Amino acid sequence: MPATLSIAFGASILWLLIGLSSGIVSALRRGTMLDKFSQAVALGAASLQIYFVGLILQFIFVDKLAILPIPGYTSPFDSLTLWAQQMALPWITLAFLLSAIYSRLTRAGMIEVMSEDYVRTARAKGLSARQINSKHVLRGAITPIVTVFGLDLGVLLGGAVITEYVFNIPGLGKLSTDAVANLDIPVVTGSVLFSAFFVVTINILVDIIYSALDPKVRLS
Repeated sequence: MPATLSIAFGASILWLLIGLSSGIVSALRRGTMLDKFSQAVALGAASLQIYFVGLILQFIFVDKLAILPIPGYTSPFDSLTLWAQQMALPWITLAFLLSAIYSRLTRAGMIEVMSEDYVRTARAKGLSARQINSKHVLRGAITPIVTVFGLDLGVLLGGAVITEYVFNIPGLGKLSTDAVANLDIPVVTGSVLFSAFFVVTINILVDIIYSALDPKVRLS
């Protein structure tokens, strides 16, 4: 469980930061070369697979350049530095692939919200572009992103199967697939229940966050 939690939370922070920031920049600079380049990179990243990107990164940073140690899991309570170094490649791999989806979602959502009547009203009132984008546009576009993030994080907490196998990390995903291969029914059952627990819990948290982001949810 600690290994899977380390992968999930570290990668989710990275892909949110990268995906949201690139999506916001693309939406605000729509039609420019920066927007086209960002979306081209996002499209390319969304087309790749974890086992391909992960092995390439491991070959470059571990085998050739020797910048990072072989991926694995060391408790952060034993060595925080080694824990971060061993988790770096799984984090970067997942963040690179998933941030592409969040970038496209953020861009599409912000462009759609920019055409809403209340945004035009805010401009007519004389609010600055920074206030409009942060308080109105981004807040209106963030709802579908929260939904997708909740689903992705819930599934990832149940076990990042491919990532754990590629980098040989002893997490829940690797435990589950090994149990299936060995016909270990109690472990398979426990893994499924564990995954379901995380998915349900995350979806409850998403509903709570909805009420904070969208006043219409609280009224209903």
